Amino acid sequence: MATNASTWFYREPEHEAYLLEERVNHTFWANRIYALYFDCLAAEPPFRMEGVWHDLPVTIEWVPNQYFTLTTHPGELADMLIVGVKEILGFKPTISYVDPSGQLTVEWLVGDAAERVQEIQGNPNYSQIRRYK
Repeated sequence: MATNASTWFYREPEHEAYLLEERVNHTFWANRIYALYFDCLAAEPPFRMEGVWHDLPVTIEWVPNQYFTLTTHPGELADMLIVGVKEILGFKPTISYVDPSGQLTVEWLVGDAAERVQEIQGNPNYSQIRRYK
């Protein structure tokens, strides 16, 4: 199945877990992020999937054409995933941060993100905040 983010992020995909898994997994595989298989947890917006990549737990969540969030453990593998998702979506993330449990969250926001960035930067529970430009 040839697919890309236009079939599930830039427009509303079908609301069937199997088809979502196929579309998203093939998109990641086509962008050289092999050995990652997502399982669908929510087949309605916000869509949510979990997987494991080289022993690294990965969670993604998105609402088509609004936002995409990647949550995982910080480190070199996470950095590689960020680059991969940037290539898949076609634009840089907006912001990333580490929450009190040590999880790295990276957010790609469509449109004006000033309010969300301010909300994150003003929250003392988040550390290692990085704004992408």
